[in-house]
Amino acid sequence: MATPDTQPEPGTDTPTGTDENATYDQPGYEDKSFGQAVNADQELVDRLTEDGDADLAESEATFEEESAGAPARERQGRPETA
Repeated sequence: MATPDTQPEPGTDTPTGTDENATYDQPGYEDKSFGQAVNADQELVDRLTEDGDADLAESEATFEEESAGAPARERQGRPETA
């Protein structure tokens, strides 16, 4: 993700894919496109569920923290879970 020192001026387009660890916070000028974010999240799900004995609650918590879409979901509010 771009640091404040390298953050482009608002309205400046930047190439996507410039930071593989970037998150997808909102549509627009991002370091990661929506498609790249979806692919990264799918890879994360695959990694978290690789172990057949994985604790699903722990995997869900990890996904909520590490996924590319985590900032957007946090901003939108997470639904209550039972």
